[in-house]
Amino acid sequence: MTKRSEEPRRQRDARSDAKVKSIEVNIEQTFGLPAGSVQINNPDGSDARGDQAIGRLRDKYGKDKK
Repeated sequence: MTKRSEEPRRQRDARSDAKVKSIEVNIEQTFGLPAGSVQINNPDGSDARGDQAIGRLRDKYGKDKK
């Protein structure tokens, strides 16, 4: 059996221009979770705004952009 050349879709990084809400919904659909059950947080523990870009969230956490 050959090894896959890339990781499964659910394990790839989110695009920097993707919105937090779309990533939350994608996680819920991928894992079959109820709507509203996933919450992405800011470093201080507060709920990240739905219209915030993932790139901005990475900046807040001090992660490098891809």
